[in-house]
Order: sequence, then C-alpha cells, then structure tokens
Amino acid sequence: PVDAVSPRAAGGGAATVTASTGTYRVARTGQNAFTAVTAVCTHEGCAVTGFANSRYVCPCHGSEFSTSGAVVNGPASSALRQFPATFENNVVTIAV
Repeated sequence: PVDAVSPRAAGGGAATVTASTGTYRVARTGQNAFTAVTAVCTHEGCAVTGFANSRYVCPCHGSEFSTSGAVVNGPASSALRQFPATFENNVVTIAV
C-alpha cells in the first residue's frame, strides 16, 4: 500500500519491499507510475539498500543503478532485473 507516510508517496521516493518471492526496490517515477527491480546487486550479490539522487546504490562496492535498473556507475556491468509494477487503489502490485 502507498499511504501519505510511505516513502513511495511522493514522486522520486523509493523503498525496499520484501515478499515471499524476494526483495525488491520500488520507486515512484510519476503520478501513477512505479518501477520495481530486484534488490540484489549484479556485481557480487549484495543487497542494494541505498537511494540517493534518484539512483539505487549498492553499499558493498558503490555500483549505482537508475530506478529502471540500468547501470549508471560500476563496477556492476549488468542491470538489475526489472519487474512490471501496477498502481491501483493506492496499492502497488509487482508481477514476478
């Protein structure tokens, strides 16, 4: 759910979501638009926990990824896997 206190409530916000299928990073990229990517760095498998300047940041070796998962700064050379995300009735649903 996305309520007024959620980090995803405003455009540009992001949060970590953990489900039975894995851990994901979810960002609000527009009024009703969200992106969802895996929270596992493609460099060495660390958890991608940071978010600064609209980029996901891996704390292990500094790789940076866009909210769509593309590599912005290495050492990672592969993008984070992206998953379809829909937003309806203040709920983000990730299709995995």
